[in-house]
Amino acid sequence: MKRGDNITELGKVLNERTKELIDVQTHWCNVKSVDWEKKTMIATGLVDDLDFFDVNLGVGSVYKKPKVKTKCLIGIINNNIADAFLIECDEVEEIVFKSGQSEFIIKEEGFIVKQAGESLKEVFNDLFEQKNKLNKEVQKIVVSIGVSPNVPVLVQIANETDQIKERLNNILIE
Repeated sequence: MKRGDNITELGKVLNERTKELIDVQTHWCNVKSVDWEKKTMIATGLVDDLDFFDVNLGVGSVYKKPKVKTKCLIGIINNNIADAFLIECDEVEEIVFKSGQSEFIIKEEGFIVKQAGESLKEVFNDLFEQKNKLNKEVQKIVVSIGVSPNVPVLVQIANETDQIKERLNNILIE
């Protein structure tokens, strides 16, 4: 061991121990601006009016897009304001949840549910299109003996199914 190695090692141990003793810092802020592409924001402290830049809006599996000018709570990692992250906010425009190839997005106008790049809305719409094709083919059936299909009922069912599709498309936006 070289001279001074013990002092260097002691310094490292004390530094690590000091970091462990630092309480988690939090700040109440107002959202000043949001860069949703970079998943960061600028927040202004309520107590001191100081800006926190590049505040992370998530950590990988959940991201929140807060509304500008709303109150939020941010956390500071290891007393370093360059490592700030959003904990919670009063109002959000969008929340993104990801797990593997699954993605669930909540927006003010509706929901997006995807698995491996395929949208639940697209799958439902494909299902309704197949139903429409089936309905058209059933209406072509000619019965020579017995009872033919009740065409008005088939048309009513088709209309009700179209209404269900419209309702679904109002909930699932993509």
